[in-house]
Amino acid sequence: MRIIVPFPAGGAADAQTRAFADALAAHYGQRVLVDNRPGAGGNLGTDAAVKAPADGYTLVIGGPNVINTHYLLRDTPFRWERDLEPLGLMFASSNVLVVHPSVPARNVQEFIAHLRANPGRLNFASAGAGGSIHLSAEMFMRMTGTQMVHVPYRGDALARADLTSGAVQVMFNAIGSSVEPVRAGQWRGLATTGPTRAVALPDLPTVEESGLPGYVVLSWMGLFGPKGIPDPVRARLQEGFDAVFANPAHRAAFERLGVDVTPSTSAAHLAYMHAQEAIWAPILRTFDPQ
Repeated sequence: MRIIVPFPAGGAADAQTRAFADALAAHYGQRVLVDNRPGAGGNLGTDAAVKAPADGYTLVIGGPNVINTHYLLRDTPFRWERDLEPLGLMFASSNVLVVHPSVPARNVQEFIAHLRANPGRLNFASAGAGGSIHLSAEMFMRMTGTQMVHVPYRGDALARADLTSGAVQVMFNAIGSSVEPVRAGQWRGLATTGPTRAVALPDLPTVEESGLPGYVVLSWMGLFGPKGIPDPVRARLQEGFDAVFANPAHRAAFERLGVDVTPSTSAAHLAYMHAQEAIWAPILRTFDPQ
């Protein structure tokens, strides 16, 4: 069995998937490979899974990128509702609004004021167009009437490096890979994007409590397979999925990565994706497809 990660090694999605793959391998008593296939904002790896046999031996992880890609590309290689089987939600987490220390803002209101005084002069990094890191910034700009320049990278590891160096000044990064740079003073954390304060960074307020009512963005990850997996295989996959998340030791390992464990049925995963698309479609339709 292999699980494709359509992002580079070393990022948050890669770490979460490797922890899940290890747990799944222990349950099944067989090897579960993690196959990093980055590129095109997650499309290359996801398309490889779509084209694989629907036998349960090739799966792929995905998040907002799976929904958003057809809004961002004129020639989309796949459509999630046509080509993918949602098998279960796995993880969710807040992102963190972080800035390089050179940015003269100590909180969200000061940051908004700085952006309004310098429209289009700050760059924000993302792990690729259409992911939660990108969309966190897009919703922030939309709700505050501010402008920044989007700099997409091929994965969050590269984006984080340029934020540390000051090549870019802003990022709405995943919380798991933000804790240490914030604590070390390499980045300044301003707020988190979830509905409540993050356990990993409890001293940071949420964006919403910082004066932006209604602003809530979560980074989420789910497991998918190619469309047409036979029911007996789906049942076997669901059994393994449920067993992994029912194991307290595995859940603790996942939580150490800075994520909330949010396992679901495949039906709940499908419903969640439709709900997310309804939230983000109005913003995504304002982009010019590439």
